[in-house]
Amino acid sequence: MDEQTSPQDVTPQLGVAAAEEAAELACALDLDETTVSTWLTQGIGITARRGAKSVGLAHLVDDGGHAEVTDLVLTTPDDDITAALVRGAEQIATDLESRILVVSCLDGAPSREYHRDGDDWVRALPTRIVVPTTDAMHTFGAALAAELRAGDIVLASGDLGAGKTTLAQGIGLGLGVEGPVISPTFVLARRHAGVNGRPGLVHVDAYRLGSAAELVDLDLDETMDQAVTLIEWGAGIAEDLGRSHLDIDIRRSEDPADETRVVYLEGFGPRWQHVDLSPLSELPLNATCEQSGDNN
Repeated sequence: MDEQTSPQDVTPQLGVAAAEEAAELACALDLDETTVSTWLTQGIGITARRGAKSVGLAHLVDDGGHAEVTDLVLTTPDDDITAALVRGAEQIATDLESRILVVSCLDGAPSREYHRDGDDWVRALPTRIVVPTTDAMHTFGAALAAELRAGDIVLASGDLGAGKTTLAQGIGLGLGVEGPVISPTFVLARRHAGVNGRPGLVHVDAYRLGSAAELVDLDLDETMDQAVTLIEWGAGIAEDLGRSHLDIDIRRSEDPADETRVVYLEGFGPRWQHVDLSPLSELPLNATCEQSGDNN
């Protein structure tokens, strides 16, 4: 470790504990071994380590659509470790297709996404969709378009080649907009008119933009009320364009030959407060025939 770096500056590494780690964790966290063993066999133990040292443990219980962090123990109080353990619980619960996460063991809100429900902190989790092929991404995008309306802001994130433009093509298909939907990389924004009174699509590539001010310079506000505005690479600079937005995070397999993508949907703001996107996770995408397409 660098002499200028204190142990508290090291980002905690998360993992899932195996049952045989109960004794080690109990010793490190000053807990009863039987208690830790019960947590690991009757739920999921999420561990936080700094270097080789165990510094935290969260006990996550999943009950088919409803997950709860019932216990969270640290070697010493540390907000960063607490936040990391809660984020880990959110990710695992989302991947288990739980729709709600309850944190019943903290006095303060884990993050701004949580609200009070009695003595507990509760948040809705992102919707998770497994998309097996490029053609299935088109199908998913078209289905998502049915949930969108004029004025919506959609922020699409993911590595190069994850499928953001492919998703935009599917949304354009679902909206029935004019013209082919292609990557706006070199023009920054493409505007596709709607037909028969339906919303248009404004497709933006913010990859080369360095700030929200540069995004504002594209004069998106001139068309936002009449269109769905989809911004690739918009996370971090486009959240304040409106009161609400829909985040779409597309994650690809580590195998370059595997077309499977995992898509996470999460709405923010009053527009999405009562919108249930979970039926999109039940689309029969595995039945969609594979076709080639633009995976930018």
